[in-house]
Amino acid sequence: MTTQQEGVVKYRVIHQVGQPLVWADWQALEGWRQKLQRQGWLGQYPEGISYGNVSQRHPQGGFVITATQVAHRAKLTVDDYVHVTDYSPLTHTITVNGSICASSEAPTHWAIYRLDPRIQVVFHIHCAIFWTKLLQNSQIPCTRPEIPYGTQAMAQEIRRLYPVGGDPFARNCFVMAGHQDGIFSFGRTAEEAGQALFQAMKSARQC
Repeated sequence: MTTQQEGVVKYRVIHQVGQPLVWADWQALEGWRQKLQRQGWLGQYPEGISYGNVSQRHPQGGFVITATQVAHRAKLTVDDYVHVTDYSPLTHTITVNGSICASSEAPTHWAIYRLDPRIQVVFHIHCAIFWTKLLQNSQIPCTRPEIPYGTQAMAQEIRRLYPVGGDPFARNCFVMAGHQDGIFSFGRTAEEAGQALFQAMKSARQC
């Protein structure tokens, strides 16, 4: 078990080394990842830290997510995705099938999937202009500015935004006030998650 450094990955990780990832849907998710990257919403900052990630539920449980520090690549292979099989909020520990670390936002993805079993896809992008405008849009859910990304507190914050009994798909895009440029969306399909982002951006342009 290892603990990743502050600034990239903040959780503890248990690697379960097994067979290479076998997952038939990875190319469809990768197609959407490339579309988001062409928008400039996935990439790498000048200091070398990548930003943005995508994930999808795995039929055997857990979810498949892009590995850490690969968002800037134009194309990914199945080896650049990892299977997150478990997350413990008590110890902030992610269990990953494979030798590569999952994205730094894996605990947040996990928290979103826990909201509703119908949620199948989660997107996390960065966009400075839209982030600033969406923070001023009262119709877009917003995490509190004191909540840092990739933490246990952020996982708990997701439940505050989407309380039990509500319909998460009514507002399936939210902005992270405490995570510079960070915006999330989710859906029953990749199309729904993607359209939530584009609709939010349309709304931001009108501000």
